[in-house]
Amino acid sequence: MIALDRKSIPVVLVVALLLGCSAEKPDAVVEPEIELQPTRGFIVVSFDTLRADHLGAYGYELPTSPVFDRLAARGTLFERMVVQYPSTLTSHMSIFTGLYPQEHQVLPPSTVLSNSIPTLPELFQASGFRTAGHTEGGFVAGGYGFRRGFDEFTDTAYRADTDIERTFERGLEFLRSLEEDDRFFLFLHTYSIHDPYEPPDEYRQMFWSEPAPNTFDSSGENLRLVNGGGLEITPVAVDYFRAMYDASIRYADDVLGRFVAELESTGLMNEITLILTSDHGEEFFEHGRMAHTQVYLESLLVPLLVVHPQQSEGRRVAALVETVDLAPTLLDLAGLSEVPVTSGRSLVPILEGADSTGPSQGYGEVFDVEFVRTVVAQDRDQRYQLVMVEPEWDPAGPWIRDQVTFDIEVGPLRFEAQSFHEPRLVSIEIEGRRHGELEITPGWQPVEIDLPSGRSVYRVTLTADGCLSPAQVGEGTDDRCLAFQVRKFAPRRFELYDLIEDPAAQNDLFRDEAEIRRRLADRLLALEWSPRSEGGEKPLSVEDEETLRALGYLD
Repeated sequence: MIALDRKSIPVVLVVALLLGCSAEKPDAVVEPEIELQPTRGFIVVSFDTLRADHLGAYGYELPTSPVFDRLAARGTLFERMVVQYPSTLTSHMSIFTGLYPQEHQVLPPSTVLSNSIPTLPELFQASGFRTAGHTEGGFVAGGYGFRRGFDEFTDTAYRADTDIERTFERGLEFLRSLEEDDRFFLFLHTYSIHDPYEPPDEYRQMFWSEPAPNTFDSSGENLRLVNGGGLEITPVAVDYFRAMYDASIRYADDVLGRFVAELESTGLMNEITLILTSDHGEEFFEHGRMAHTQVYLESLLVPLLVVHPQQSEGRRVAALVETVDLAPTLLDLAGLSEVPVTSGRSLVPILEGADSTGPSQGYGEVFDVEFVRTVVAQDRDQRYQLVMVEPEWDPAGPWIRDQVTFDIEVGPLRFEAQSFHEPRLVSIEIEGRRHGELEITPGWQPVEIDLPSGRSVYRVTLTADGCLSPAQVGEGTDDRCLAFQVRKFAPRRFELYDLIEDPAAQNDLFRDEAEIRRRLADRLLALEWSPRSEGGEKPLSVEDEETLRALGYLD
């Protein structure tokens, strides 16, 4: 039997997402207007868990971001910035390397970046820049590979939203220590906006005037329970948590304002390129979950603002860009010639005013029991998103934990199956109606399921009467609960959204637009990335586990 070590499974999820803030016409075609000169310094600020559509510059009506909005009025705002994975560790490593997750292979909760893959701060440091990084630990702790290349680095674990003030002050202390001729790179990261949404009281009152509802606290642990069905959440509680999230954004925006004020008072603002962004967004039951576990717009669309001293008027870019574009863009802006091969593209031509119109698509990914892949493509007045969900990959065929739902266009359905450890009775549902059952035993056996007539595509669900983990039966440490395995068949289910008519992705068109669904599925299945190098494992300390559990990243 094939070893079922989850760590050996290449998590090669591709989510391609094309995001739209609005349905406005594309930018007019323009030639490059300026040639941006390298600045003395580069400051990158990552506001963890900040979704773009909760900022005024992106059309939000509540006063969450006056400082960000003022900066956007003098910088380049990218309206459609897509992260490659809606989780802090993996997304930040794509920022640091310019690689897709299946290339850098750094996945929650404990994978470490291979030493053979260079990081952004290492490249700046090797070019003579002074470098500093200050994070709030968790999944941006130094042990994952984030410390590499920094002359000074801190990753004091997050304990409260007010930690942002300490983090930004550390950044200012570094800037004050610079000599006049020092070139520098500074990275700042904060969890201030991340759950449990606990900003200072004066900010709470700005966004929620009524008494707080009688509900559980918004810790990451509780939000995981909500998503798993272990806690019920009321609409009022969702509204309240959303308001506290907005309050946290406003608080972080004010701290950013004080940081920028010092840059301006010292004259540094005229000598730096400032980049503001995030690693992923946040969900408030738009698609049935809280936190950030899915691949819809609320999780994958984040802000990207570039403020350069040669630019005095704001510019908005509607072209789709990605997290992997940040590293090559920064290196290009700095004029560094020794740039490693990345999967991203430099955005400098766009920053300089080049044409940014034309067909586009973006990529991301997520793994949460299932592989979720999406391709969204935009061309002229069309913008579609295809979501494809599969069981987790295994070289001998996917394992089904207890239930699988998939779509199929032609019948009969034929494949081979084997149960794990003991026989399983598997019920069959087609279009929500019971359609018999299968008895699957250990050892491969042929399976054939007849499909009724009258439809172009059928949704089928197979549900086993139980499952066991290899750990339970003494076959290793794998704790996945497995029912049966299939081969000679790829059980995939689809969702299709027209993001022009339905920007919130609520109306699933997977049955109605067969040609578009097939075309996008072919495009998605053609995408493939290979690991650049295998990393190691980071032992999680007690403090690591406490921090990650509080942020909702561990059970």
